[in-house]
Amino acid sequence: MAFRLTTRLILAVVLLVILIHVLSNTKHERTAPARKSDGTLLKAKSVQVAQKAEKVEVEEITNTDVLPPSHVLVVDDDGKPVVDKSAYREIFSNTTSTGNYFGIHLSGIGGFNPTIIPHPTRFDNWIVVAQRIPKKGDADKYSQQLICNAGFLNGVLVCAAEPTVIPVSSTKGNCENELGYLNFQWGPRDARAFYGPTAPYLLYSGHSSYTCMGMWMEDLRVLVDDYRIESVLAKDFSKATEIQKPPPFKGLEKNFFLFWDNTGEAYAHSDLVPQRVFAKLSPDGSVGPNLAPMIEESDKKCMKRYMPKPVLNEASMQQATNTLAITMCRRTDPKCVQTEQNTYIVNIFHYKTNFAGHSIYEPYVMLFQQTAPFGLHAISTKPLWIAGRNKFSKYTGSVNWEDRDDYPENHSEMFYIRGMSWMSHGQKYHGYLDDILFLTFGIEDSRPAAIDVVASDLLQDLGLCANAK
Repeated sequence: MAFRLTTRLILAVVLLVILIHVLSNTKHERTAPARKSDGTLLKAKSVQVAQKAEKVEVEEITNTDVLPPSHVLVVDDDGKPVVDKSAYREIFSNTTSTGNYFGIHLSGIGGFNPTIIPHPTRFDNWIVVAQRIPKKGDADKYSQQLICNAGFLNGVLVCAAEPTVIPVSSTKGNCENELGYLNFQWGPRDARAFYGPTAPYLLYSGHSSYTCMGMWMEDLRVLVDDYRIESVLAKDFSKATEIQKPPPFKGLEKNFFLFWDNTGEAYAHSDLVPQRVFAKLSPDGSVGPNLAPMIEESDKKCMKRYMPKPVLNEASMQQATNTLAITMCRRTDPKCVQTEQNTYIVNIFHYKTNFAGHSIYEPYVMLFQQTAPFGLHAISTKPLWIAGRNKFSKYTGSVNWEDRDDYPENHSEMFYIRGMSWMSHGQKYHGYLDDILFLTFGIEDSRPAAIDVVASDLLQDLGLCANAK
């Protein structure tokens, strides 16, 4: 009898424990909003998971999301490039019958890396500046910059007369150690003609007074007869002036570009990677402190998100062109008004690779604010492919490969974009989306060419920095 009572007691205790546990869970379910019959719990969990996933995604965003195109072309049965539209934005000429770029003829003189600006008085002419191809044996001795007035003839921009040498004096070499050989290479290099808000300038590389090689600038109106009436207006940079930069200095300082803010103040932009370096520029060439740290955090996020990542040790990023100011609406739109909020500085940088001894430069567009602190606004997610660019071969006519037959297989021609300018006469620094501009470039350091495009064509694949979290 006692045994039966004990057994029943134990069973009752077990049942009581189970009942208490069930009631406890039921109470918990009733007080937890996640257990409502309308499915709120599932929704809340989904939101939490999505938030966690979003957080991870933001943390893991890198520039590998914007993959650079391969240096190897896909070609058709005729050996012509098949442009990968997922990797490139192909741009076409606004005037040529084929949509391809047009050549620049320098009256039989070899040249490359041209720049073009509108002629000040002849509305059917443009001023062309180009690097002269040196004669064999002189390549490592003297560099010359050519200039001519040119007009269109049968779809080619042709110099009206034989180009002349721009009268820019050489500077004394100050190179040491492994760069000492540059002391014996004279003359200005890689000159670029471009307009600021009020005046045309010539920017070029030469021996530096504070490092080995640096950048020099001069008002073009004091160098060219076509501006002789305007030459009296030249005030800033009326003589060759070296453009300085905030320290530290490299032995070879090159590829600087200038930009002007919305009040007309000039700034020199000397570096893009690993971080931007730019400073306010004085007429004597001196600069203030580096202003980039003010927006370094947001710039880094944007560059990390949209700039292509260099592959192995065979790639690098380089500043390429001068700048223009562009208002992001159409001139023909009556509601389009230039403001601080819709006007940006635009320029192009290169993603450079070198495989099998052959360099290729892929051009990307970059926009940044025209007002302080001049933060990045957008970077194109695809490089530009200029219509007419072909496979690199003996038919390219490269002066650097003319005695060789070991051309790398399925490489594209090297297009080096040197400058950008508004096509219309009288238009200097500022423009709108529907304005036409020139992009000028050298092909394989062997010949000059350009393409005229609607400005908006360059801005079709922008990654906005505001979206780079």
